[in-house]
Amino acid sequence: MRRNLTVLVAVVVAVGVVTAGVVAANPGSPAATAAPQNAQNATTIDVSASGSASAEPDTAVVSVAVVAHADSADAARAAVAANASTLRDALADAGVASDDVETTTYRVTERTTRTTDGTTTSDGYEAVHGFAVTVEDPDRAGVVLDAAVAGGANRVNGVRFTLSEETRADLRTQAIESAMSDARVQASAAANAENLTVTGLRSASVGGGYGVPVAYASAGDSAGGSARTVVDGAPVSVTVTVQATYTAN
Repeated sequence: MRRNLTVLVAVVVAVGVVTAGVVAANPGSPAATAAPQNAQNATTIDVSASGSASAEPDTAVVSVAVVAHADSADAARAAVAANASTLRDALADAGVASDDVETTTYRVTERTTRTTDGTTTSDGYEAVHGFAVTVEDPDRAGVVLDAAVAGGANRVNGVRFTLSEETRADLRTQAIESAMSDARVQASAAANAENLTVTGLRSASVGGGYGVPVAYASAGDSAGGSARTVVDGAPVSVTVTVQATYTAN
């Protein structure tokens, strides 16, 4: 799996004296004329930095649905149930485990139309059964999508690429380490500019989310000449931000 590491750093530095209720040894001296030696009076440097790590997606999620229309709610339900069963069989034949097929939507609703005189009339019933199909090999997303459609899915909601929990955790660790490393470098640079030395980390907080790329689908020709769906993904990035406070003297 290819992994690219990118570090984005934005630094905001504030240098000052935190008295924490302690009176300085020389009250007549300006507060920032010297670096205090007392830990409670330490000069602090606040740094904001961000880091990101990326990898090729190792999981794809195919979203499809079976939709049926009928004159009665029960007929619509029965039709969508039969088609959903056929869809599950087709996915199983394509090598998709039953645990990787999850129901995301199920509803049966009446369809209505409004006439020119403003009255509303019934136009039958619609049943929808939506599924999220997890594909552990992203290169097979198009194959699974075609199998779903051939098996009865008549609505395709899209394909998204993501990361497994293990890969996501690994990338987040890398991103945190990179962000903290650069936060320390920036804090040291700020301290040096004031003839100070960073002595330790007082506090740090980490936040961030996960970027998911857009999936693009295009039609191509298989070896047999029949049209097949090709879904192209892009690297997935994990980005974190850190807010760190360092002490210096």
